[in-house]
Amino acid sequence: MSRKIGSKMLLVLAILLLLYAALGVAFHVAWKGAQAACREAQAARGDSVEPEVFGGGLGLMFDVTFWPVYAYWNTYHFGSPLGRQCGR
Repeated sequence: MSRKIGSKMLLVLAILLLLYAALGVAFHVAWKGAQAACREAQAARGDSVEPEVFGGGLGLMFDVTFWPVYAYWNTYHFGSPLGRQCGR
């Protein structure tokens, strides 16, 4: 009986982890799109454009792992989970 409960708990945990990772990947894709649009707008205005610090696999790892923190603080500071102060 306990083996059955344990396997169900592991299945639920695996589903939750996959859901968390899927949301993290979606956040990463949306975040990269928002950053690229902001960089293009800044370059079009002639402003200096900050370079991408964490790109590639490292950036994906950070975004997938910490997306709730990023979304919370972006919402707190800018009013949107993907928000950034791009315009003046």
